[in-house]
Amino acid sequence: MGRLGEDGYVRITGRIKEQYKLDNGKYVVPTVIEESIGMSRFIRQVVLCGSNRPHNVALIVPEWDVIRGALKIPPNKATEEELANDKRVLRLIDSELDVHTAHLKKFERPKAWAFVAPFTAANNMLTPKMSIRRHLVVRAYEDLIANLYKEDEHDKEYNHTSGDEEKKAA
Repeated sequence: MGRLGEDGYVRITGRIKEQYKLDNGKYVVPTVIEESIGMSRFIRQVVLCGSNRPHNVALIVPEWDVIRGALKIPPNKATEEELANDKRVLRLIDSELDVHTAHLKKFERPKAWAFVAPFTAANNMLTPKMSIRRHLVVRAYEDLIANLYKEDEHDKEYNHTSGDEEKKAA
């Protein structure tokens, strides 16, 4: 996939193979959205999910050290699990998602998100060339993703869940 820029050059924006359709019939290219969200210094990795669903949700691997620094939380004061449930951290990620997805179409923006464990080659979530294996990530966090959609029925703002329960299962 690509687009023609104002300067006359073709810009590659994604692969058709990665494209999926939402329930409303809109097509989404997740890599472009993930790159946008990944521009946040507080987010290490992100995977967007939404194929055959009403909207997109995001699985986020946070940069805990940067978050601690920004919120002035000493390294030994709170565990990652405590940080994942800290209201200040949740507000920070919500605001980062707002900032980094503001230029996207409304249907492309994730309406819910959850923290998850890092995607690595050791847990088989990355290829040897360090590309995320989307289908394996979605399969590993299937229950968490389903939970994000259930929570959305009750909450109109961003939903956020800690993937700690799923981390143990993965």
